[in-house]
Amino acid sequence: MCPCPRLILVTALFFSSFGNCASGENLPPLHAQGRQIVDSKGKVVPLRGVNLGGWLVTESWMCGQTDDGKRKALEQIEQRFGPEKAAILMKAWQDNWITRSDLDAIQAYGCNVLRVPFGYRTLVDAAGTWKRDGKNNIDFSRMDWIVKEAQQRGMYVIFVLHVWPGDYNEISKITNAGKAARYKMGVLWAEVAKHYKGVGAVAAFDVINEPQGSPGNALQKAFYDAIRARDAQRMLIFESVAYAGIKNERWKNIVWSAHYPENAQKSGTAQERLEAFARKEGFASSPSVQLPIFIGEAKAPQDNAESAAELGKVFNDLGWSWTVWTYKGVDNGGWASVNYPRSLKYDLGKDSYESILEKWTTGLSQGRDASKESTLRKNRWWIEGFGKAFKKVGGAADVNGR
Repeated sequence: MCPCPRLILVTALFFSSFGNCASGENLPPLHAQGRQIVDSKGKVVPLRGVNLGGWLVTESWMCGQTDDGKRKALEQIEQRFGPEKAAILMKAWQDNWITRSDLDAIQAYGCNVLRVPFGYRTLVDAAGTWKRDGKNNIDFSRMDWIVKEAQQRGMYVIFVLHVWPGDYNEISKITNAGKAARYKMGVLWAEVAKHYKGVGAVAAFDVINEPQGSPGNALQKAFYDAIRARDAQRMLIFESVAYAGIKNERWKNIVWSAHYPENAQKSGTAQERLEAFARKEGFASSPSVQLPIFIGEAKAPQDNAESAAELGKVFNDLGWSWTVWTYKGVDNGGWASVNYPRSLKYDLGKDSYESILEKWTTGLSQGRDASKESTLRKNRWWIEGFGKAFKKVGGAADVNGR
């Protein structure tokens, strides 16, 4: 597989300064210091928050899609309705899935960070060319909006690459196709890094979500080099890397990450589950590795406030940063803090353009209309349980799981 020529050839011809992202004081930049995340003054900043799953990357299982579109909703509607109508539909979805009132609610939970999944199609069109704004700069408007709005509420943002072109696992492999995929997404990350250089409200880049392990960490090395060429200071988060093996790498200012550590064993208290996870990953047996730990996705083992509060408390006591999956869903049960009802589900393979647009505008926005009965239902145990842990001040520095 050859790299997409348009994405490769259209390099850094235009630079758009992100500028001051809020009317108030900018959030200080963060960096890894030993096993803690600290700000520019050395203050420890444990990151605790939620994922904005489904916003820039739709996922069929949680976004109400009844046909098996996985994470390819945009491609589906482009094929059915053409690029212009598809753009109208996706604008409606993104305008209404996450709004200022949603961010107000998240702030009220006590969160200080948002983990924001994005895909290569957030910045690149179907032909492989950069999306451009009115000034012919790469169009970062959606990503800029969340950074600005989060900062105004005292919350950081972590951007995470969730979708990339081609086979999901190929990008991790030592093949020509794998090398081409890494190069292509390295170009993407380089532009993201350049755009957000110096923006303190962006806590980190989580370079790729749940990849297959890459021999010799080739995937992580490729993205590290691409980002460092544009920004030597940005804190980076790596998944699917052996914790103990990091001592052999040349990386600086990185955070180790994993998802759903509560599933390391299927029973027991949160403390017992996370201790089992820590043993499996070798934290205590790797004293020469001094990295912060970030749990990018987590879920309460049981759907009740006690389970959520216990899990969050143990994360805090261990000194780990963490974000729960996820803020919002469609009939998504204990996975989400708020849920839309089943009536908002849709079939992108069969439903008409008008029907989809109605659900993605009136249907999604109705939950915020005070004059109407809300369709958006709060998951009160989720909010109560995790809320207690979000709001806890401080946290232990020891992340050995002992």
